[in-house]
Amino acid sequence: MQGPQRIHRGIIPKERIEPDPGDILKLLGEYGDIVDAHTTELVEKYIRESLLICAPEGAYVLVEALEPESDSVIRIPGKVFHTGKIIQKMLRHSEQFAFFLVTAGDGPEMLARSLLNRGNYLEGYIVDLAASAMVDLIADQIQHQIGEHAHSRGMNITNRYSPGYCSWKVEEQQKLFSLFPDGCCSISLSASSLMDPIKSISGIIGLGSGVNYHKYGCDICSMPDCQFRRSMNQSAMPEA
Repeated sequence: MQGPQRIHRGIIPKERIEPDPGDILKLLGEYGDIVDAHTTELVEKYIRESLLICAPEGAYVLVEALEPESDSVIRIPGKVFHTGKIIQKMLRHSEQFAFFLVTAGDGPEMLARSLLNRGNYLEGYIVDLAASAMVDLIADQIQHQIGEHAHSRGMNITNRYSPGYCSWKVEEQQKLFSLFPDGCCSISLSASSLMDPIKSISGIIGLGSGVNYHKYGCDICSMPDCQFRRSMNQSAMPEA
């Protein structure tokens, strides 16, 4: 049985997790003529409101990476994660794994739910998009801190990967959460492996001298309906 892990708490300044209004507008722009001056004002307004009520938290634990038993799993002392072949390949050659938890808190999702319940569907959707962007930026901050730790020890990091993506079953979050104390980052996990608050992310990052970070990671993922994949594809389109 593996002993308790040292929990590294992240410092998440709110000024570093403010979404770019342009990114939210790009996502809204997929739905025809919805983007106009009024919508732009709503996006800017609800980004500000979401930031005021968000409660960003993040933490990670560092665990020794062991030799895997197959090309679809990763191993740490006392546990085997069935990540699937894609993620295992991207994490190959890791010397350590950083398992992480991040959340934007329940404030933004409660605001979104309240707006939707009152029939303010556009406003509620904007808050939902802003909260999703914020938690992704919080994960960026934790990833940056893990990267600083790795670089100070002569190692690189991989991209981050989460249960529920690339054939890594969401049920594996039960194993991931077992590495943290109950209630870490004010996140709870249901029996069906859903996180509360909803705007939370768990995952893994590999550390090692033989691993690499890839600037664009969407090409390894097979999720066709990911809103951030669509946004990135739009932003990456060459100019006419």
